[in-house]
Amino acid sequence: MNPVAVMRAARTVRDELGHLPGESSGELRDRLDPLLAEAGRQAPEPLAEAVMALISQYGPAWERFCLLLGQEEWAAAGESGPASTGPLDPDQVSTGPLDPDQVSTGPLPPAVAPPAEQAAGRGAGQGAGQSTERGAEHAGGRTPSVLGRLTGAFRRRRREGAERAASPGGQEAQVFPLVEAPGEVVAGWGAEIEVGLSPGENAGDAGKAAAPVHEPVDLDIQIIAEGFEAPGGWRVRLRADEATPYPRAKVGLVALAQEQPVTARQVQVIHAVRGQVTGFGVRALAVLDSPGLLGQENAPHPVAGTRVRLADTGEAPDVTAVVVHGDRPGRLWWTYQSPHFVTPDQAEVCELGGRASEFGRYLAGQALPLEEVGRQVAARIPAGFWELLNAVAARVTPRRPSVLILSQEPHVPWDLATLEHPFDRSVPGFLNCQAVTGRWPLGGRRPELPPPARAGGDGMAVVYGGPQTHPLVAAFGARQVSPALGDVMALLGDPPDVVHFATGGPALESLGRGMGGASFVFLDEPGDCQPFLLAGASGAVAPFRPVGDGLVEEFHRRALGGEPLAEVLRSLRCMAPATAPAYQFFGHPSLTLSRDHSRA
Repeated sequence: MNPVAVMRAARTVRDELGHLPGESSGELRDRLDPLLAEAGRQAPEPLAEAVMALISQYGPAWERFCLLLGQEEWAAAGESGPASTGPLDPDQVSTGPLDPDQVSTGPLPPAVAPPAEQAAGRGAGQGAGQSTERGAEHAGGRTPSVLGRLTGAFRRRRREGAERAASPGGQEAQVFPLVEAPGEVVAGWGAEIEVGLSPGENAGDAGKAAAPVHEPVDLDIQIIAEGFEAPGGWRVRLRADEATPYPRAKVGLVALAQEQPVTARQVQVIHAVRGQVTGFGVRALAVLDSPGLLGQENAPHPVAGTRVRLADTGEAPDVTAVVVHGDRPGRLWWTYQSPHFVTPDQAEVCELGGRASEFGRYLAGQALPLEEVGRQVAARIPAGFWELLNAVAARVTPRRPSVLILSQEPHVPWDLATLEHPFDRSVPGFLNCQAVTGRWPLGGRRPELPPPARAGGDGMAVVYGGPQTHPLVAAFGARQVSPALGDVMALLGDPPDVVHFATGGPALESLGRGMGGASFVFLDEPGDCQPFLLAGASGAVAPFRPVGDGLVEEFHRRALGGEPLAEVLRSLRCMAPATAPAYQFFGHPSLTLSRDHSRA
């Protein structure tokens, strides 16, 4: 990583924020400016890494940053880059976004020099550009950054996995969301977009690419586009088969009137198979208030998002809620999928009344009891979710419904919402006690969709710095690891299937950035699970705020015994309803740990 290139690219992104969609314009600028002001006063590599971690939280800004950074790296190396420099694969820059509220704008710590490890080259992502490590090596022969060293081994593992998938007998061909849209449209005019499937930039001509499915698959595509109307509806159904491996359909949208001459908008698409969300894509475009503004540097943006999975999608949760950002801070759009009902195609709006990060910090404070937190969260959830949940609960009784929340917004504890009319009055009224709930990040190339339903359970490590042996060592044969950075990095070389953090601190953040296996992660202390999931973890548990209940050993005993992790945690929450519902589960509601389960 070249810190100079990072800062140049970041400044350009900051200057272009007014043309990017979503709530990034105000919130990202407010957090980015103090970091950019530290240039020349702080150690360059930690400062550059903090800038990258911040920008990676904002999808369109991140895609633009990766493109600029690829060009800057070649310029810094004193070489001419490829004839056509595409956007960098985010794997080459960072393993995933961190919570921008966690990025310090004060003095940054000096760079830590961990054991030398050669960072890996290309990752396995679609359309990957040149590696940032390559640019750094050309620029004066500097060794890779701390972030590069932490993630190098896991990039190699992902690359090897991609090579296995591409070999004969490997996995199905990779498929990506298709969103064909003009770079600019005029308010009041109709615009035609195409949605469907694409073989990706590296697969060659769609007519010659390998078929992604061998059996016909019905694919539902939900469209969300704030500031538009869809006279023909917001959802289309396509069939993918060997004869038509990459189907597509045209959808008519009409841009609504606006106050500004140019407004950045985005078209988001959610792919689902039999009620299971299996892919996500987003494309930015500009809406103009006058035809006279057409042709003024509003080129089409690339499509960002995950690849689309069509085969072996597993059993869908009973209810899946998809939560995406709107075009102003605190506005979210909710849509729903279910294998039991045909759900409405019109997205429902959710207004938080302020930035999601501020609302989340307010709820996490100790002043509010959990019951009040639950009431305030429930009041923000649209009515359509509750109607669907109650209908599904009646259909699947006597078992409990499973709920998966796919959210671009990482701050609000949606699973803590309290039901106004609980369908099981023998347990607390929190959603995560009434139903078997899970949560999963949404928006970037990682983590992929759907979340895994099975993961390994053959080994455990506990990161603990106390004076005595941690109880998990005796109970489950866990390997105890010091929270010192060097010891955690050594653990990263071959991570076990279960990693338990009894100690937080800088080492925890380092593992979250560098973790690349399919390990399951448990945090004793409140912490951000999203970096672990973006980096490849199969699932995670962390308390929304401090919890003093001793449920850890019982959780691991039942989880390693093969019970679904979300159900184990749900039942344990009911044992201590005053505090334990603060434990959040991130993963598929059906996720189980199994012995001798191959991570590949």
